[in-house]
Amino acid sequence: MKTLLVFLSIFTLSLPATAADFAALQKQKKASDFFKNAHKKKRNMMRMLNEKQKKSDMDENELSLQGEFGFLTTSGNTKTSVLKMALDAQHELKSWSNQYAFQALQRSSEVRDEEVENSRIQFSSQFDYKLVNKNNRLFAYAEYDDNEFLRLSDQFTAVFGWRQIAWKKEKSSFGYSLGPGYVTFTRADTEESFYDFIVRGTADYSYQFKNNAKFRHNVSAEMSEDTTKAKSVTSLTAKVFEKLAMKLSFEMILDENVSRNVDRFTTQTSVSLVYQFF
Repeated sequence: MKTLLVFLSIFTLSLPATAADFAALQKQKKASDFFKNAHKKKRNMMRMLNEKQKKSDMDENELSLQGEFGFLTTSGNTKTSVLKMALDAQHELKSWSNQYAFQALQRSSEVRDEEVENSRIQFSSQFDYKLVNKNNRLFAYAEYDDNEFLRLSDQFTAVFGWRQIAWKKEKSSFGYSLGPGYVTFTRADTEESFYDFIVRGTADYSYQFKNNAKFRHNVSAEMSEDTTKAKSVTSLTAKVFEKLAMKLSFEMILDENVSRNVDRFTTQTSVSLVYQFF
């Protein structure tokens, strides 16, 4: 009997220790699970950050190029043919955002057996240097325009200044720029060359629709004491098939530099096909 009492006493005294050990074991298991979950979350977060960084690197080294082609012909009392070709490229780098644009227009008209030809060749480029805040930028802009429609040849414009990206979201973006520059041109009627210092400002807005259609509106103005030039370009591009799209654009130009007997205000409406090379 005495032996049984001693055994029960020892067993009773050992119960708290066993419960404590069980609780400690449960805590240890929970702690292990906690660290495992924390490590798993950390790996997932690192994977997401790496994917985001890769996407950011791709965006910062993205090059896009698209070509535009349009043609119009008429017959009858007036025979007219108009050919339009254009290239538009954009190159995004880590510290730079560069844009290049080329446009060529050729018009041939035959009135009373007399053939008249006019052409326009325009090339422009802009280089934006991104500051610490990538929405704040310094830019350099250069443009060459030989426009027989307005009887202006060898127009050259160079501008340096400040560019601000007000917002750039998934569907829309808006930016503007302002800076001083220099312009030179030659009037075809007098063969006189002019040059002047200007202030150039621009504003650009774009919106991407859900059905792969894109709206874009660009306004620019060049002002000085003697000359003023303003241009507005509105375009709507809709995807037709894979890399092929159709573009409707409307351009208005007010130019006080034109030769005599030439309207200062002109418009241009065009429908063309656009191919996205890459």
